[in-house]
Order: sequence, then structure tokens, then C-alpha cells
Amino acid sequence: MTSSTSAVEKSEWLIHIPDLPDAKERRAAVFPQHIQRMKSDPQDFWVFGGETTLFRSTMTIISDQYEGATLKDRASPGQPPQITGSAMLVFASRRDDVVARLKDDPLVKERVWDLENAQIYPFFRPRRSAI
Repeated sequence: MTSSTSAVEKSEWLIHIPDLPDAKERRAAVFPQHIQRMKSDPQDFWVFGGETTLFRSTMTIISDQYEGATLKDRASPGQPPQITGSAMLVFASRRDDVVARLKDDPLVKERVWDLENAQIYPFFRPRRSAI
């Protein structure tokens, strides 16, 4: 296999994608579709930490996943978080692959995430478990 036809090695990508203004109600309505879409991704796309178990029969993921909401201010007990966007860690060959996956997400299609203002960075963790 020549270098021009060899597979591109995958690496980690750190993503911050803000929500569009007034996305709160849409986020709540679309979030189950987002989770369902994640279940159809390649098993190694989303980076998980700690103990990870994927039950293929029910498509249930139990793990410490490197994905979550970004907040306007720190979370307070008993108060709903003020979500401003999402941050996540994914595993892909190219930035274009990450953008293509984000474009296909219900949170982009239903105008929750602001894809135009997403920040996507190559990311390196010196200590990590095998992916």
C-alpha cells in the first residue's frame, strides 16, 4: 500500500459547539433523537473514559463519556443548569469527518447547536487508555 492510499490514522478531537439563541426548548425536544443518532455511530467515534460497556442488544452505553453541556455559570444543587452549548471528545481521521458527523446530528438539524461557531481542535492526552 502506498502512502497515498494508506488509511489516515485517527486522532482525538476536542469540540466546543455553542447553542443557538433560544435553543432551550428545542434542545429538550431533540435530545432523545441526538442520543439515538449517537448509537448508530462507529463504536470508536465517541471517546469514553473509565469503565465503558456498550450493550449492543439494547444499544445502551454505560460509561464516563467525554461529552457534556457547557454552562453559563457553575451548576448549583436544586437549580436547573443554564446550558450554553456542548463539549465533547471524539476519535476521527480528519477534521472534515468530525464536521460531517456534526452536520448529521439532530441538534444541528433542528437548530440547537451553532455549527458555524463550533471550535474543533486536534487533541492529545498524554495518558489515556487504549481506544
